[in-house]
Amino acid sequence: MIAAPDPTAPREGDTLLYPKDTTSAASAPSANAGSVGGTWVFIGLTALAAGGFWYWRLRGRAPLSRRGSITIEDTRPLGNRQFLVVASCDGRRFLIGVAAGGIQMLSPLDSKDDIEDEHN
Repeated sequence: MIAAPDPTAPREGDTLLYPKDTTSAASAPSANAGSVGGTWVFIGLTALAAGGFWYWRLRGRAPLSRRGSITIEDTRPLGNRQFLVVASCDGRRFLIGVAAGGIQMLSPLDSKDDIEDEHN
């Protein structure tokens, strides 16, 4: 009896592009093997970025809260890009002159509490 030729076996003159035997298929990398590791790397980098952003925001705001807040209470234009500004910081008030050439403190002012006491 004559055996039929194997249809998957390469014939003479044919080019074999990918072997279909089990030994080479077992050594080929799986398509899902890399994606699982890549997912964990992505999660880790995202967590690291979120932690770094949280730390940056925490450290960035601390010095401002220790120094006190500066508030512009009133502004009056004098013309030609010159202004008088009443500013307050830590309960103290100042009259400040602002011009194109610079900024200068003109005079310390009474606090709002002192002004209210004088009117009562």
